[in-house]
Amino acid sequence: MKAVHVFFSLLGLLSLLAGCASLPPELQGQAAPLSLAQVQAEPEKYRGRTVRWGGTILKVENAAEATRIQILARPLDRSGRPQKDGEPLGRFMATTPAFLDPAIYLPGRELTVLGTVADSTEISVGERKLRIPLIAAKSWHLWPRREKKSPPPVYPTWYWWYDFWWWYYPWGPCCW
Repeated sequence: MKAVHVFFSLLGLLSLLAGCASLPPELQGQAAPLSLAQVQAEPEKYRGRTVRWGGTILKVENAAEATRIQILARPLDRSGRPQKDGEPLGRFMATTPAFLDPAIYLPGRELTVLGTVADSTEISVGERKLRIPLIAAKSWHLWPRREKKSPPPVYPTWYWWYDFWWWYYPWGPCCW
């Protein structure tokens, strides 16, 4: 009898733990809990460490040997998706030998990258030069666009001519 209790307890525990795997398959993997600011300050110190960062795509550049994606970093939620209202953390560049179509990876889309800190690179923003971390992407996930939901309609139920007991029409439910 005790073995049955242990079996069902373990089965319940495993089913609970299986429900916690909410990252997309391509983003699952061990990643160091490094912030963008830490790596920006000392990129050489963190070279080779695996990170999982995400944000909004700013620019996609395809070269003969690699694709470079400039991303405005934002905090990630539990599922690895960039938070919609998250405060921007800075910029980083992800690079991959795969071809990523700029018609699909449009500026403004949300992307999460799993990769290793490779180096830092210098970019121009207007007339200003910035040094940002360069991530060698192992895998990435392009998130579907968020649907804009309109608020539910508000029915004007308390005008002076509305009777509380008659639905939302001033003439009652029988005269539609």
